[in-house]
Amino acid sequence: MHVEMLMFLLLMTDATCISVSGCHTSFSAAYQGHVTDCQRQHLTQVPSDLPKDIVGLDLQDNLLTRISNNSFSTFSNLRFLYLSANPLHTLQRDAFKGLGKLEVLEMSCDTLSLGTTTYPDGLFQYLVSLRQLVLLGSINNEGQFPIDIVQGLKRLEELRINSWPKDGKWPQLEQLKDTLTLLNINTIGIPVLGNTTFQALRDIPLKILNFNGVVRNIEAGAFCPFKNLTNLLIGLSHGSTTKFVSITRALQCLAGRHMEEIILTRVVTTGETSVTLTEEMFGYLADICVKKLDVSHNKITRVDDNAITNSTFVRCIEYLDLSRNLLNGKLLPAAKNMYMMENLKYLDLSRGTNLIFSLSNKYNTTKRGGVYFPIPPNLSYLNLSRSASANHVRISLTLTQSDHLSVLDFSRNYLLDIPSYLECCKNLKLLDISHMKISQNVFNNTNMVTNLETLLVHDVTSDEDMFVSPSEPFFHVMPKLTRLDLSGNNLQLINKNTLRNFNKLENLSLARNRLDNVPEEILMMARLKHLDMTSNSLSVISKQQQTMLDDFVVNNGSFHLYLTGNIFSCSCGTLHFIQWLLETDVTLDHHGNYSCILGDGTLSDTATFYASGTFQWRTCVGQFWLAAAIVGNLIALLSLLVAFLFKKYFPKIEHRVLHMLGYNPRRRPQREDFDYDAYICYESAEYHWPCHCLFKELPKVSPGIRLYLPDLHDPVGCSRAEVTIDALSRSWKIVIVLTENFLRDEWIHFTVLSTVRLMSVNNAITDRVLLLYRDMSLEARARVPHLLLNVVSEEHILDVEEHPQFWTHLCQRILNADPAALF
Repeated sequence: MHVEMLMFLLLMTDATCISVSGCHTSFSAAYQGHVTDCQRQHLTQVPSDLPKDIVGLDLQDNLLTRISNNSFSTFSNLRFLYLSANPLHTLQRDAFKGLGKLEVLEMSCDTLSLGTTTYPDGLFQYLVSLRQLVLLGSINNEGQFPIDIVQGLKRLEELRINSWPKDGKWPQLEQLKDTLTLLNINTIGIPVLGNTTFQALRDIPLKILNFNGVVRNIEAGAFCPFKNLTNLLIGLSHGSTTKFVSITRALQCLAGRHMEEIILTRVVTTGETSVTLTEEMFGYLADICVKKLDVSHNKITRVDDNAITNSTFVRCIEYLDLSRNLLNGKLLPAAKNMYMMENLKYLDLSRGTNLIFSLSNKYNTTKRGGVYFPIPPNLSYLNLSRSASANHVRISLTLTQSDHLSVLDFSRNYLLDIPSYLECCKNLKLLDISHMKISQNVFNNTNMVTNLETLLVHDVTSDEDMFVSPSEPFFHVMPKLTRLDLSGNNLQLINKNTLRNFNKLENLSLARNRLDNVPEEILMMARLKHLDMTSNSLSVISKQQQTMLDDFVVNNGSFHLYLTGNIFSCSCGTLHFIQWLLETDVTLDHHGNYSCILGDGTLSDTATFYASGTFQWRTCVGQFWLAAAIVGNLIALLSLLVAFLFKKYFPKIEHRVLHMLGYNPRRRPQREDFDYDAYICYESAEYHWPCHCLFKELPKVSPGIRLYLPDLHDPVGCSRAEVTIDALSRSWKIVIVLTENFLRDEWIHFTVLSTVRLMSVNNAITDRVLLLYRDMSLEARARVPHLLLNVVSEEHILDVEEHPQFWTHLCQRILNADPAALF
């Protein structure tokens, strides 16, 4: 038994060990051995209780101030050592003795400056297997450069340091003439890079050079010592006054080379306010065969018309990045020659801020108003994102030679206009039009969408609700589309035909909308594997939809559903949904645990509600049976009451039933049954027009018409309310004259309510009321009560006109034979 326990402890120790110092040791397949992680343990010295066979040791972000002699001598197998982010200030000469197998040493510490006092001679002489050395610290502007730091490093391949010898001499680098391939000078510390700055690297097979710093100028021959250079990365710090033309002139030394990349990002800082890429600059690059050129973020405003000419540079370039500049419409005359870049595959013009894509007619105009615009024949990626933030992106041109274009990014522009006749991009795989204002016909061009696999339409705006248009679907047939992103579009509803043409869709994002339900059309997509519904307004998923989601897992092997950001309902009615979340085979984000609101309004989560499922079930079932018992008792009492009333009032009930069956039918009312043809209702302060105009004109049209005007016919000394209701009941039609202050009269308000009530008690009454709008503003018309408009048909609402035809029309509407009796 004791032997078995001992073996178990040994096995566990081999898997993961925790030393007294708090370090963790485990086996790493990447490092091919055991590694110890001592990060952030507040160590002030190298731990002595670590395993002796470790191949990696990470001491970053501790409190080490010095590395004493033989600090690592017991770790003879160590191949990786990380000492960065420590307050080191003292390194003893034999600090790294015994590390003959060390391959990587990283020591980026702000307290260490690159000088002979910090790095004693022979400090790294024992590191005969070192391949990568990182010594990034504080800048040493006054101390002597430690040229002996490479002593003994016969296999060094990568060196990352701060500063560089000011005279350019470093004879000890001769030891690395067969190995050093990468040099990264984080801050070069030399204001002018001259012909001798890099003379020490003349015989070094350097392939990658990366330097940064505040530089005033770069002389023409600065890069001549590099015979094997393939990657040049220059990033000048703020305050550099180097002209862009000076950099391109210095690159002329690389003529005849085959290079992988030249990165000139942010090289224009304070020296120039704007840059024009001239024919002279491209002339310096003409004989360089480089695959990737990055000149982003350099205040470039334009490219001269003849700058792009047929040359070795133009024929070799595959990746061109002009993003984050100040490019304007003047780029386009030069861009028409980009077709010469026969191998160009990647072109980034994003964030140009002032590009305008609506071309003038001075070029070869097509019959349909567009422009033939040849692009590089092998271009596969074109990024125009944020290139016209203040302009209309109008693609009114025909892009020829675009068969290889597979990625097109128009996102984050103002307005997109793609005419249906645009002939290009028939093999497009990815189209991004996010963060734009788009119209309903944006996808009328079927040439661009036939082979689309990814379509990004998130965070867009439109004048109309394009996704719920009842006439036609927003998207046309996209038979190869596998990913669609419609997130952030404020959608509340999606028309059932919107997504009907996506038979191969696998990934659909509807995140950050206001959907309160999962559109059932989506659940009919047979190949769907990922559905993102995060941050919507879902409160529950129905049982039918749960079944359809489970079917995805059965049919496709897996299905991922993302629901975080929705506030669900945790109540008796959603018990089935909460149980489904925790038991379904659908892969849910956040392990199926989401925020939810309980019945009492408090916030909880679905996992907690599910954990108390038995209690919740009993509570819900108890509520159901309590409600059922109450309803049953009410039904029994109601039955007894009905039986009692039926027995007591049988004759009246019988009489009513007989009437309903058609016995003793009533005669339909006629106009002759009423004392008055029309009751004229008006505001008392506005009596002049009804009494002196309407009362006089209508008899002229129809002599003998019987009109009731309150000011003329109301008897004196009687209750006005009773008189009004009696007059309304005795009138065939009611004419209400609406004026600006009509509803402020209390008796008028009473009359309107009485009219509506008398209309509602007899559903046989139709077209009884006529409304006359007399000198009413739009604001006054908006205040007319809905209860009055509900009982008046549109043809009985008239505007008063002082015209004979108006009186004739009004008289006809009063005297027509529509039934209007009140009983």
